[in-house]
Amino acid sequence: MITEEEYNRIQVLLGRDNKIHPKVHNFPFRGLIRCGECGAMITAEKKIKRQKNGNVHHYIYYHCTKRINPNCSQKCIEEKELKKQILKVLSKIEIPPEFHDWAMEQLQLETKQEAEDRNKILINQQKTYNDCLKEIDGVISMRARQELDEENYKRKMAFLTKEKARLQELLQDTDNRVNKQLEKAEQVFAFARDAKKEFETDNPEKQKQILSNLGSNLFLKDKILTISIEKPLLFIKGITPEVRAIHNKVRTSKNGKNERELRALYSQSPTLLAWRDSFRTYEWEKACPAPEVIITQIRQLLALV
Repeated sequence: MITEEEYNRIQVLLGRDNKIHPKVHNFPFRGLIRCGECGAMITAEKKIKRQKNGNVHHYIYYHCTKRINPNCSQKCIEEKELKKQILKVLSKIEIPPEFHDWAMEQLQLETKQEAEDRNKILINQQKTYNDCLKEIDGVISMRARQELDEENYKRKMAFLTKEKARLQELLQDTDNRVNKQLEKAEQVFAFARDAKKEFETDNPEKQKQILSNLGSNLFLKDKILTISIEKPLLFIKGITPEVRAIHNKVRTSKNGKNERELRALYSQSPTLLAWRDSFRTYEWEKACPAPEVIITQIRQLLALV
């Protein structure tokens, strides 16, 4: 979420040691998960087991820090088991490349119509904004001609200035909303397409990023990880069984994938056609983490130092 340079700068601001210490282990899920029993952060440690025959085995375990409740009863879980649970969640939202391409084409068709409607709205909003500017100029002129006393001038200007700012924000929002929705949708569908495969590459930094993007409220209790999946991904989770059923049908009948037939079946599925309205009407701006949420996440990471 932040670079190493940014992290070290934060340490200086907090009055902590700003020396860069060598990182011995890179635990991908450290600092992201909380204990489901006491609410403390989950940390990780590496253990080595040496057998009598000379074999050496390395294990990574995640467990509660017990900083909130020293008597927390939760036991540790091996990283391999934790990864299996995350992969299981990722598999439920995984979509094939063919569906990703078809879905984005469908959304582009939807947004094309929205763009046409947006242009009509923009014309009306621009007219209202221009009228507001004319009113402001008129009030200023009236004050200059002494046709308005200072009290009425300030009252009218306060109202018109506020209205101008509102209309300006409305213009910008209308102009950018369609493009932002399509951009966010592309990010969500690309994540659903690639996340599981990228997670399986065993790149710790990539795994940390994937788990962070997958959802929030990550809790570990009785060796079971629970995740509140982000709402856009819940939309995809709801249609993945239908997508897989279609792919299995084509694979069974043709002993392989036929993209043209897949597209035809996608377009005939009521389930797959219904998701478009959900994505089109989804409030993407509210889906973005608020600054205070990001700050809280950074502080959680810093608390582990």
